[in-house]
Parts: sequence; structure tokens; C-alpha cells
Amino acid sequence: MNRNRKLNRVKKTVVSGLVVTSLIFGNSAFVQAEQVTKEESVYVNAGADGSVTGITVSDWLKNAGINGTISDKSTLKDIQNVKGEETFEQNGEGLNWSAGSNDIYYQGTTDKELPVSVSLSYKLDGKEISPEELAGKSGKVEIHVKYTNHSSVRKKVNGEQEKMYTPFLMATGVILPTEKFTDVEVDHGRIVNEGSNNIVVGFGVPGMVESLDLSGDTAEKFPSEFTVTADVSDFSLGNTITYASASILSDLEVDDDSTLDDLEDDIETLVDSSEELVDGSKTLSEKLGELQDKFEEYADGEKELNKGINDLAAGGNKLAKGIKEYTAGVDSLANGTKDYVNGAKKITDGASQIYGAAKEMPGGYKEFSGGISKYTAGVDEIAEKMKTSGLAQGAASVSAGISELNGNLEKLKESYDSYEAIIAGIQAQAGMTEDEGQKQALLAYAEALKQLSTGQKESVTALASATNEKSKLKSGASQVSGGIKQVADGISAVAAESSKLRAADGKMTTSIQTLTAKLKELSEGGAKLSKNDKKLLAGAKKILKATKSVKSGSSELIRGAAKLKKGSGKLHSSTAKVTDGITKLGEGAIDLKDGMAEFDEKGIQKINEKYEDDFLTLKDRLSALLDISKEYTNFSGIGTGMDGEVKFIIETAAIEKEEEE
Repeated sequence: MNRNRKLNRVKKTVVSGLVVTSLIFGNSAFVQAEQVTKEESVYVNAGADGSVTGITVSDWLKNAGINGTISDKSTLKDIQNVKGEETFEQNGEGLNWSAGSNDIYYQGTTDKELPVSVSLSYKLDGKEISPEELAGKSGKVEIHVKYTNHSSVRKKVNGEQEKMYTPFLMATGVILPTEKFTDVEVDHGRIVNEGSNNIVVGFGVPGMVESLDLSGDTAEKFPSEFTVTADVSDFSLGNTITYASASILSDLEVDDDSTLDDLEDDIETLVDSSEELVDGSKTLSEKLGELQDKFEEYADGEKELNKGINDLAAGGNKLAKGIKEYTAGVDSLANGTKDYVNGAKKITDGASQIYGAAKEMPGGYKEFSGGISKYTAGVDEIAEKMKTSGLAQGAASVSAGISELNGNLEKLKESYDSYEAIIAGIQAQAGMTEDEGQKQALLAYAEALKQLSTGQKESVTALASATNEKSKLKSGASQVSGGIKQVADGISAVAAESSKLRAADGKMTTSIQTLTAKLKELSEGGAKLSKNDKKLLAGAKKILKATKSVKSGSSELIRGAAKLKKGSGKLHSSTAKVTDGITKLGEGAIDLKDGMAEFDEKGIQKINEKYEDDFLTLKDRLSALLDISKEYTNFSGIGTGMDGEVKFIIETAAIEKEEEE
């Protein structure tokens, strides 16, 4: 096995892992007993060209049995606990969380420079064009995505200090509707067509070529940019999402040196085997004389052997055909299992995020509902007393309460965006799953949420109408405070509208409770769905590995049987000529002996020298990258003794044609 084939094996292992990781966007943080781990997600908002406009960081401190304080470090600003009531004390970058036995989820902002960046440029019919100018245009469009790695360290490689880049994998997802985009192609990525959309996923590993000192065809397998081309009509583009992670090498589980050590063993074996072949060629030449003496005995048994070989070849073809059909079915089952597991994980993660965003809604509305109850109670009390001495003061309080209530309704309207974001999230999850049952369930939840949102908007509109400056509530209160003569009529109007407020409040409370209950069912159902995903995926991998061996063996069986049958036929028809052949074989053995000596000297030994000169350097570089990958555990800081993992999600702004006024 020569050096290039070995290099290709390592290269294919890494590249295959990068592609799989980019499509799954997986996460492999590990947890050790009694050790807190920190999982960090960096969310970046960017313009349509990739320029950064804002960074928000979410941190998850995974408690591992600590019943007390968790000490962390962070450079973030405006830090907030987003999922609990736990508090913290801050001293510079130090954070001490009063966690008890709970996990901590907090969030903050930063203007720190990112370790990696993405830039997008556009061409229309071969000419560069800005995103704003491209909106609404038609023609041949090119979208060029370029990744840049800003994170580097100095590492010792083959005795010298070398500049090495943190091994980031970056993958970008772009959705191109089929009604506008046709003939879609991508040079470094994958395209999935799901009917109404072309989903393009491109990837790159910026800095990898420099870190491994690669060139030529090998370097082209480690891109740092990709280009999408398509024919477009009335161009518009939704948000693109870019994922970046530095844990790809640890995810591929090559952080030990087993593969590289195997390569060293193979090289040594190759050298030893070559020497043995040289010795063996000498022995072969000596043994050919004995072969000539034994050939007559062979000729007698050849006829029976030929018949048996023909029978073996016929049976081998039938066996191989059955194995081929069997392995094809097993492969389909195993690959389908992998697709199912990957889809189920995306649905589960999406459902959990949606429920996390919505479960705070009942509490927030409860506070607002309490204000309505206080208001209507005050109205009822005034209506009962109906005394001149208390009416003026009560009317003034009611009037002020109506104005405050109307102002609070404006704040409640801000929750509309949350409903729309949740509905969009559920619909996006439905679009990513291939399971029709799951898709229909998600769409049903989205429709129910849309109806609830519509009900809320109608209720809030009714409340706003009932409490504005021109409403009967407000005019009734003004009549009460304006004079005792109109007290009875004003109170009656206010009391009548109060009953409508109570009815609308009840409808709103019920709608929100129903919504959160349904979202909770969705989240819990998704957790049950993916409970056995790891076992399913492990089983699928074992099945694929086993069937690969079976298919390889069946192919060898067919080829071997065919060769054996063909050779046997020739042997059967040419037995008389074998003696002459053995004589020539003896002469060839002498040539073989001389050739093997030359092959060992000029071939195998040269390969060994090349390995020692070149591949050991590549091994050192790869080992250094493994260390860098394990060392890059956070972006905004991490507590002493913690394990961590960080991923970056960069979302670019959509490109849309401006509406004409």
C-alpha cells in the first residue's frame, strides 16, 4: 500500500466526517461525574453580505450533582437568567451562581470579534451586484459564500513552531423556492429538493489547508468557500443560517493516535513483507524443480477437479445473487433508520425550544388579568354604594384605571410577534421532517396556535376599543366625575362594559392555557420520540458495516468463481502444454527473484523513506489540530475546571424587493 493511498484514506475519513457533521449540525458535549460542563451558543445577526450587526450569547451550565454555588467566568454584558429565578454575584469576569442542584441558563451580549466570519457576494449574469440591487431581478445568479478563520495559535510541528488555525467546520443552509430558482448547482455541498424548495447546504473548513500544509488535489478537498448558481426569476432570498463548530475532530473520535499508529504499523509490515518476498522468490526458484517431478500426479486428478470447479462456479453465482438481494434490503433499512433518527432529533430540539419560549406566557398574562379583576371589582363596589359622598372619588379612580388599563393593552400587543415566531418555528420544523405523520401533527399545532393568536388579537382589540378615550367606559367615568346629576347613568354604562371585560379576560386566559398545554404535549412527545435514537443509530451503523463485509465477500466470491472456472477450462484443454509452462515458469522465477530485489531496493525502501520524510510531519500537524480542537471550549469565558463546547449560528438578513408606495 503506497503513501498516496494512505493519505487518501485519512483524507476521506476527515472529509466524510465534515460532511456528515455539517448536515446533522450535531452536538457532542460530554459530561463527567461531579463536573459542571458549559454549553455555549453564539447567535450572530448579520446583513445580507455577512457583516455583523449584533451578537447574543446563550450559556447552559449543566449541573453535575453540585448543591450550592457554581463558579463561572464570562465577558458578556447585560447578563440575565432566562429560565429560572437563581441569582448571581459578579466580580469582574467572575460569576458565582446560587444554583442549588439546578442547571443555569443565562444570556448576554458582546461586541467581541468572532473567531470565524462568513461573507456573501452576488453576481447577476456574470456581473457583481449588491444585495439591494439584486432584489426583484431575473437572470443567471451566483451566490458566493466565503469563510474566514481568525483564530490561530502557535504549535510545535516536527520540531518547529508553526502557525495553526483552530479547526472550524462551517456549513451554510440556503433555501431556494423552486417557483423562482431552477437549475440549482453547488460546487462544495449538497442539494435536497423537497418539492417546493431546493435546500442547499454548503460547507468549508477555513484554515485547514494552511494548518496541514496541503496542496494540489488534496487541498481542494478542504474548501473555505462555495458557490451556488441558478436561473432566477424575480430574485428574493430568505435568511441564510451558518453553523460553525471547532469540535469536528473530537466528534470524529480520532483524538487518539490509533489510525496514525496503524499506518506506521502498515509501513513497517510493508518493508518486512518486501524482504520476505525477496527471500521467498529465491525459495520459489528452488521449489520449481520439485514441481516438475510432481506434475504427472497432478495431471491424473485434473479432470475430476475441473468438473468440481464448474459445479462450484454455478452454485456460487446463485449464492451471490441471493446475498446481493439480501444486503440491498438491509442497507435500505439501515439508511432509513439513520434518516429517521436525524429527522426525529431536529423535531425534538425544535419542539423543546418552542415550548421554552411559550411556557412563560400564562404567568405574564396572569399579572395583567389581575389588573382587570381589580378594575371590575372597583366598578361593582361603586355601583353598589351609589352614595353621593363616594361617587366623585370613585369615578376619578375608575377614570384613571381605564387609562392605565388601555396603556397596558399596548404592551400586550407586543406579544403578537412571539406568536408569529412560534408559528414560524413549528412550520419550519414541519418542513424539515420527511415523516408525513409528524409533519401533519406539527402543521395541526401551528394552525391551532394561529387560531389562538387570532382570538387573542380579537380580544385585545375589543378591550382596547372598550377602554380608549372615546369609549363608553371613559365617557361614563367622565360623566360621573363631572356632576352628581349624571352619576347613575355613568355608573350603569361603566358596569355594563365591565362585564364585557371579564368575559374577554376569561377567553384570553383559557386560550393561553390551552396553547401552553399543547406545546408542552408537543415537547414531551418529541422527547419520547427520540428516547431510543442512540440505540437505533448504533444498530444501523452495525448493520451497514456488516452488510458491507457481506457484499464485499459476495463480490469476491463471484470474481473468484469466474476466474477459477475460466482457469480450470484452460487448464483442462491445455494440460499437455503445462510441462513447457513449468519450464518457462522456472526461468521466470529467476527473473522474479532478481526483480524482487530491485523492487525492494528502489520501490519499498523509497516508500519508507517518503513516509519518514513527509507523513510523519502530517501526523504531527494533525495531532496539533486535535489538541487545538480540544482546547477551544468557549467564546465568552469558562469557569476553572469546567468542560465546554461552543457553536456559532450566523443568520443573515433576507433580501426582498421594497414595496412601492
